[in-house]
Amino acid sequence: MQNYTTLQIQSVAVLVILFLYFLYKLRRFYKKIKDKSLLSRNRTLKKLKRLSWEDFELLCMELFAKQGWRVLGNEKKGADGGVDIWMKKRSLTKKNISAIVQCKRYDDAIVTIKVVREMYGLLHEHNVDKAYIVTTSRFTKECYKFIEGKNMILINGEELVKMIN
Repeated sequence: MQNYTTLQIQSVAVLVILFLYFLYKLRRFYKKIKDKSLLSRNRTLKKLKRLSWEDFELLCMELFAKQGWRVLGNEKKGADGGVDIWMKKRSLTKKNISAIVQCKRYDDAIVTIKVVREMYGLLHEHNVDKAYIVTTSRFTKECYKFIEGKNMILINGEELVKMIN
């Protein structure tokens, strides 16, 4: 029977730790590639409407991240209180800007004023600077009138496709 020295045992332990760290980084790298491929694979409205609600949220998160936002996502799955994505960004004035996003992946339904009013309430409840509502569909005329002068941005399906491309 062979006896191992302390140095040999420590060396093996360090190699195992490095190997596990390598696997962790590799897994994160592949996950990042998979998530980023959502934008490249879904450049038409038809494809966006076929995404699951979870993938649609991931796509929106990636899109905002490309615009310079630090996307925090949302840990809650399912009933999230109307906020799907939390974001922060440093502005030109060196002030941190915070924003919330509601993602609505609809096939044919139109986003109504009810959704926009709820998001406006959440803007104040969470004390954030901006609120976005992103949809694969479109908004009613009332929605656009309601957001005038407010820190709210509506992104309909056509605008979303333009942003992706």
